[in-house]
Amino acid sequence: MWIKFRKRDLMLIAHYVGIFQIGIGLAMTIPILTGLIYREWEPVLDFVLAMGVALAVGTLLLNFDIRPERVRHTHALAITALGWLAATMVAAVPLALSDNYGSYLDAAFDALSGLTTCGLTVVSDLEHIAVSHNMWRQLLQLIGGQGIVVAALSFAIGLRGGAFSLYLAEGRDERILPNVIYTARFMWFFTAVYVVVGTLTFFAVLTYLGLSFDRGIMHAFWLTAAAFDTGGFAPKSMSLMYYHSALVELTALILMIAGSINFAVHAHVWRGGREELWKNLETRVLATIVAAGSVLVTAGLIASEHFPGGVALLRKGVFQMISAHSSGLKTVYGSQLLYDFGTVGLIAIIIGMAVGGSLSSTGGGIKALRVGVIAKSILLQVKQALAPPSSAIRIRYHHLSQRILTPEVTGAASTVFILYVGTLLLGTVAGAAYGYSLPEALFESVSATATSGLSVGVTSPSMPTGLKLVYMFQMWAGRLEFIAVLALLAQVGIAFDLKRTLNR
Repeated sequence: MWIKFRKRDLMLIAHYVGIFQIGIGLAMTIPILTGLIYREWEPVLDFVLAMGVALAVGTLLLNFDIRPERVRHTHALAITALGWLAATMVAAVPLALSDNYGSYLDAAFDALSGLTTCGLTVVSDLEHIAVSHNMWRQLLQLIGGQGIVVAALSFAIGLRGGAFSLYLAEGRDERILPNVIYTARFMWFFTAVYVVVGTLTFFAVLTYLGLSFDRGIMHAFWLTAAAFDTGGFAPKSMSLMYYHSALVELTALILMIAGSINFAVHAHVWRGGREELWKNLETRVLATIVAAGSVLVTAGLIASEHFPGGVALLRKGVFQMISAHSSGLKTVYGSQLLYDFGTVGLIAIIIGMAVGGSLSSTGGGIKALRVGVIAKSILLQVKQALAPPSSAIRIRYHHLSQRILTPEVTGAASTVFILYVGTLLLGTVAGAAYGYSLPEALFESVSATATSGLSVGVTSPSMPTGLKLVYMFQMWAGRLEFIAVLALLAQVGIAFDLKRTLNR
């Protein structure tokens, strides 16, 4: 039976959505300071106005009285789904006020793409975007990589009452520490360490390549956010091709791999448990798929004869395979993915995008652990079919500890798998209906659903409005792993039916 929200439930949800609005508004302090440093007066006004809107709306929602109420799981699902949409709407305001977006919808597309760490973009003339606006795009993927709920939990901003429910609703399946607030803080601390190390490394490489101090530090920070938080918003429209540097690509590759690995696995390694890297089912599956996909991509490139030489195959093929699982940063043009990688290579990259990274990482997709669980459940079915009727067969796997495969675990993994497949098929049909070829429609739909960010050229400012909305839904649903979105849509359906009944 569906639980129907009453007035006090809606007030509770609005209160917490207001917290997220205020958080996004306060985050605009950074691009405002950036604009002041670079004397970008008009962009500064854009962000001041947007901050005022965010704080005003957030404060209004925050004033709903919820003192007797606590967040239940049903509340958490609605708060999270609506919170991400509300954050997107206000985050898009300064982008819409710039000269780099044709409409508010385009700005909202990029804001949502940043928050979901997708990286698909409809920005115009990225080469001449204001530094402060570019900073905001990179900050959005940094915030979204951990999640707006995790960001709020890390400061314990009014979320103690339903902390764990909100954490789960954002698509997080496991806690690194016993206390979920400490888990959120660890994730941000861990991210900060990687961001500092990555920024310093990129800065050293970029200054060696000849970039000035200020451009070097900005590009270094932005590239680190794009790589580690698997967001894919590069500072330039040519992505990593702009730098023509193997060192830049190598640094990005290391950060992309780190960002695709489960935060809990990182925690085990930091505590001295390095064996977790090769014992964990999730990292094994991820490594296997990347290795197999790289072989297929390499075979496709060799057959196409467009990239002769081993170094070129690594820089173009293997890099794109790892990027497909993570950030969507590119070392080739979108048209090359479609025409120069061959059918086998293109299929391998599509599969890589669909699988994505690990649970509790900044990566999207179905996730490697779920793929491993489904594979082991198939093995269990085969063993049970071949075994005597009275045999009790169990399948064990290692993920942070030794576990037994249960029907509940298999069912949960299969549910998310089916929802991903259904959603990417929806986007494929939509793309084909707008006249794109099947490979183009499938590639772009998988990229949006799995929040990968690679593109073969379909995503652009001139893309049909309907397709922009479809991809935005896919990014939103895919990032939250569907359950929160479906729960919200169910409540909207209940409210609509109730209104229609009352009007009869």
